[in-house]
This record gives sequence, C-alpha cells and structure tokens, in this order.
Amino acid sequence: MTDLHEHREASEQAEAMYRRVDAAKLEVLVAELFRRAGLPTSNAAFMGHCLVDADLRGVHSHGVRWAPTYVRGLRAGHINPQAEPKVVQDRGATAIVDGDRGVGHIAVKMAMDLAIQKAKEYGTATVSIRRNGHCGAMAYYTQQAADAGCIGFAATTGGTMIAPWGGLERRVGLNPISWAAPTGRGFSFNLDMAPSVVAGSKIEMAIARGEKIPLDWAFDAEGSPTDDPVLARREGTLAPIGGPKGVGLGIAADILCGVLSGGRYGPEQGERGGGQIVQAIDIAHFQPLEEFLARMDRMIDYLKSARVRPGAPGIFLPGELEAQRKREYRERGIPLDRPTREALRAAAAEAGVACEIELPD
Repeated sequence: MTDLHEHREASEQAEAMYRRVDAAKLEVLVAELFRRAGLPTSNAAFMGHCLVDADLRGVHSHGVRWAPTYVRGLRAGHINPQAEPKVVQDRGATAIVDGDRGVGHIAVKMAMDLAIQKAKEYGTATVSIRRNGHCGAMAYYTQQAADAGCIGFAATTGGTMIAPWGGLERRVGLNPISWAAPTGRGFSFNLDMAPSVVAGSKIEMAIARGEKIPLDWAFDAEGSPTDDPVLARREGTLAPIGGPKGVGLGIAADILCGVLSGGRYGPEQGERGGGQIVQAIDIAHFQPLEEFLARMDRMIDYLKSARVRPGAPGIFLPGELEAQRKREYRERGIPLDRPTREALRAAAAEAGVACEIELPD
C-alpha cells in the first residue's frame, strides 16, 4: 500500500507541475506580449514562432519560459525594441551583422538567411553577428540551413559559468553549438549542445521548481559537486562535458563568436552585447541533393543496425526525437511546467492580454 500511495502522490505532483497547452494559442499569446512590449508586428510574430518551436521540440530550457524575461528587458530598455540588424561588412562569402542590441533571435535568423543566400552562390558562407542579445536555441538557425538544402552550423556566446580546466572561477561561456543536415527520413540530423553537461537554463528551471539537481551537473565555489541549484547559480560553476574537452569547446566558441566578431566574450571582455556565428554549406555545390539524402539515409540505416543496449529504447540520432515530439505536441499540446505557465499568466495580466492556452483535461 505504501508503494501505491507513493506512486499516486508522485503522479499527482507531476500532474500539478505540467499541463498541456495549445501550441497555436501559445504562439499568438507570446507574439502579442512582444508586440505590446514594443516590437514591430512582424518581429513579434517571429518571436512567437521561434520560442514555441523550441517547446514543440521539447527544448523547454530555450522556449517560451524566456518570453517574460525578454519582455521585461524590452520595457526596461535593456533590449532595444526598435533594433534594426544591419550588415556592416560584406565581402564575398563572408559578412558581419550588427544586432543593434535587439532581441537576439531576429539578427541571427537574418544572418543565417544571408549565409544561405551566399552559400548558394559561393558554395559556403560565414556570417558573424555582434552587439546582439540572447538568441535561444541554435538548432532553429541550423534547421533553416537544412531546410534550404544546406549543412548548417551556428554558435553563440552565453553566460560565463564554466571554469577553465584546473581553475575554480567562472571564465568560459556556456556557448552552445549546433550542426544540422537534411535527411530523407522526415527529420534533420540536428545536434545542439552546450559545452557544459546541461544548459544554464536548466539550473534556473530547477530553482523555479524547487528541485535538486544531479551531482554531475555543477560544482560549488570550492569545486565540489553540488545538488543545490541555488548554490550552483550563485557562486558555483557548471560541469563541462568530457572534462577539458568541454572547456576547450567553450573557448573555441568564444573565439568564433566573441573574439572574431568584435563582440563580447566573458562577462566584461569586448563590446557590449553577445556574439554569434552562422555558416551554411550548399550541398548542391558538392553533389546533387538527392544523392546526398540517399547517402545520409544509408548512413542512418548503418547506425541503427547496431545491437541495442539492454534497457535502451532504441537508437536515435540528434534531432530525431525532437522531430517526433514536434509532431506529437502539435496534436496533443505542449507540456509546460507550472512556473512557466504562471510567469506567462503574470506577463499577460501586466500587458492586459488574455492567457487562455491550457487544453481541457
């Protein structure tokens, strides 16, 4: 009876934490929040689409939970609502975009559009972005490239929460990187990863939920593993993937996104505002797209032909499960946690917008 009671209690807690919301209504709500915070209508609509896309893929750490934060930044003037990203240098297969200290997603999408256009002409192209804001999930931009018949790469500077290998203090950014390539299987290969074991947003989410974190996620100020997200956020560091290899990836991204762009790297180094880099490789410059897709599919078959480890649900490629979730969540609704729903309701109330997004039980 005790086990049954504990199971029922855990189920009730999970049910109270998560509720499914309608994706289309959520997108409309988020767009309206941005519009009322000063973004032009077209940019506001894009932000609704971009943030909800992350939640549809199950990447809630970079989804609509950020909308209230961005809206507060716009109203306070920390983010420029009238930002107009512009190309400040254009040389053949390369360019530099100035984000004008706006919502970061807008400038990075523009940069990837430009990289794709240039790749169609030159075969490959690289566009650097500086003076830009937080830009969410990098997978969104590499998916742009994959949808256009290209291989895409994107990276960004992030919050400085990793210590250099052998050190105790924060010096290296949580700088996510992403690659994407099209396949013929109904999903794109899309790898999107931070150089830390988890994204920094997951620490914030654990704090909001009142949850402990696994001991392999973070260290306290003295370098000891901690399961306290508050301690990790206040004075600790996040664990890098693969030890020194993860630190090296974070530094490489700082070089590409901060040093090269002329933008910020680390908390105080360089010009104000984050930096990003995007690249596109036009597949047709190397082989017909149909041939590439067929070769990708054969590679997928080969990978999936491996024996499955006992207890594992199967063999999945980066981007495959996200594509499955996207189809499911569009049909059944997106499971959003209570802190995110409450933050959206508060932001909607402040803006005078109705917040009717939850699906009936």
